[in-house]
Amino acid sequence: MSWEQFFLFNNRMKPRLMLVNNYSMENAYDLWKKGTSGSHHVWGKVELERRGSVAVSIFTHEKYPILNKLGNFIGVKHLDQQVRLLAHAADYDILYAPYSLSNTKFLILLKFLGLYRKPILITVHQPFLGMNSPYSLVRWVTKKILLRYDGILFLSEKLMENTLRTLKISDPENLKKIDAAQWGPDTEFYGKINNHEQPQTGYFISAGHTARDYETLIEAFRKLDYPLKIFCTPKSLPNTADIPPNVSINSEFIPYFELLNYYKDSRAILIPLKYPERLEGCQGMTSLQDVVALGKPTIITKNPSINLDAEKEGFGITVDKGDVDGWVAAVNILAKDTEISQKMGKQALRVYGEKFNSELFADKLEKAVMRICDTYKIGWK
Repeated sequence: MSWEQFFLFNNRMKPRLMLVNNYSMENAYDLWKKGTSGSHHVWGKVELERRGSVAVSIFTHEKYPILNKLGNFIGVKHLDQQVRLLAHAADYDILYAPYSLSNTKFLILLKFLGLYRKPILITVHQPFLGMNSPYSLVRWVTKKILLRYDGILFLSEKLMENTLRTLKISDPENLKKIDAAQWGPDTEFYGKINNHEQPQTGYFISAGHTARDYETLIEAFRKLDYPLKIFCTPKSLPNTADIPPNVSINSEFIPYFELLNYYKDSRAILIPLKYPERLEGCQGMTSLQDVVALGKPTIITKNPSINLDAEKEGFGITVDKGDVDGWVAAVNILAKDTEISQKMGKQALRVYGEKFNSELFADKLEKAVMRICDTYKIGWK
């Protein structure tokens, strides 16, 4: 470390990040402390605090439910959080909202009006607001709203490129606060679960509730003899009247740690997706975290906006949307060729270590925080 770096380090106080989300961060952090969930579900808090450069506080998820009822009525989710954040402005330097507008719609309006001055750092998972609208006015408004944020981390390179191109963002000052960051799984948690051995018989598994195409997957397994376990929610139950006997569906809540044990004992993790092209974003990314961290082979519907191509990286097979025969062929490959399955599992673990983990995400998150600190002179004594 040079004398200049030493001086800068010792004359800077830790920036204080306040973390809010559209699900309870207190609960997610508590599950991590208990060892039943990974740190990635707390969106970098654990990794940043280990590094010692940033202090990350979790804001109480809900205190006044009546405010949220009012917010839902007027189209502003999590109004309770946002109103309370105004009253606690002295407790943080930067607001960190991994689900962007979900927790900041009211605050970003106040920023436009000059009534809220705290920097806001967000991550972007899906096409932002009206960026894919056919109307130029909607895209113009979307651009203005997006650029009111002070740090913007896209969880997909392609999504970032599409956004910059569609909204015509090219000004160097705006580009400075925009980056891509791969959200990835905890580097330590999965060691408690993973034995790195691929079962040669048994069931395939598919879990998740966002943009899932269980109907196509069930039709594929209607033509197969292998068992399939589906874990979903009541809202994502497949609209299929006649469920074949080799398919079981659980739509009741299951703790994440329990689900991971089902994952571990499966032949492969299947990720069937469906979504309108205009909404293409990071669908399937959360399930891919479990795939690589557990060292499992996968079959996934093609999604060009996910940074990791399972087929190119060698840990999975991709199929087209709604392609029943494609799913049948892919499942048969994994079921009948155990050597391929074993190789895919090893490749998944390689990708986990080199390209897709919570420390790599924390690298980008830390840099984004420091860029905001430099811009606003946060933390200087």
